[in-house]
Amino acid sequence: MTKVEIHLDLGENYYDPQEFVNAAVYAEESGFCTAWFGDHIYPWFHSGKRSAFVWSVLGVALEKTTTIKVGPWVTVPIGARYHPAIVAQATATLENMYPGRFLLGVGTGEALNERPFWNGRWPKWRERMDRLTEGIRLMQKLWKFKEPFAFEGKYFSSEFYFLYTKPRGEIPLYFSAIGKKAARQAGIYADNLITLCPRNDLQIMKDVILPAYNKGREEASKEGPGGVAIGLSFSFKSPEEILRTQWRSLGILHKDSWSIPNPVIVEAEGKKVTVDEVRKGTHLCKNWRDVIELVESYVQIDMTAVTFFTGADKKQIRIIAENVLSVF
Repeated sequence: MTKVEIHLDLGENYYDPQEFVNAAVYAEESGFCTAWFGDHIYPWFHSGKRSAFVWSVLGVALEKTTTIKVGPWVTVPIGARYHPAIVAQATATLENMYPGRFLLGVGTGEALNERPFWNGRWPKWRERMDRLTEGIRLMQKLWKFKEPFAFEGKYFSSEFYFLYTKPRGEIPLYFSAIGKKAARQAGIYADNLITLCPRNDLQIMKDVILPAYNKGREEASKEGPGGVAIGLSFSFKSPEEILRTQWRSLGILHKDSWSIPNPVIVEAEGKKVTVDEVRKGTHLCKNWRDVIELVESYVQIDMTAVTFFTGADKKQIRIIAENVLSVF
């Protein structure tokens, strides 16, 4: 069987903070190499009820474990909620304390968690992308520069920037991209691409996303293939059963769900999701053999990591360990 890393997405919703720490410990004990945490101020739907501050959880999770790598999937260093210099400082501190065990996922964000910090204004995607790439350039300089420097950007400028506590090593950068344009930017600015499947199914990944990502890497004169991690959504339920039992969490399947302004509306939108949208947003599998074949199909087009969402549920972590991790 082709070798690929199997990651977990523990999220940050629906459970109390300590349970996410316990889940990370359990994931390490179960043999997983990486556990991602979400970085949101609100849960994806209102009745999720909880949403922990991930940077507090990350530090404790790293302290309670010894080998597993952790990081946010994803944080949004575009200003307002997070200035990129603050993200650079937070990541450098964690990497300094736990060298080689911190990963950073970044993206342009969604209105649900970012819009409250923009005084009612939600920047268009182009501006958010420009802010993200500029923020990445600033963070990379903060991590590496040994002397204070001036930075003159369109969105982030100061005559004095310097990070006094440096990371001990490199911080692997994962860039979230759903579309072709973002995938190219991932190739230019990051070490790894992360995306969602089947929102980007096998054919789209092969024909659109990966070529754009590789083009970006070529433009940046990067050698060799970059890492590609997918968040894989699957279910053993029928679309009708998914709609009946999971409607609260399905609002994100709507087109342009990234622009929905709050979790109350996301939950309400879940009632409007169609069977066709469920089919497009979820791999429908009959058994674990289907899941293994699905993973293998993505690995055949050069995916380097596949991430399964379990939340902080130890039962779900154990099930993925027994049925997927044991195979790969």
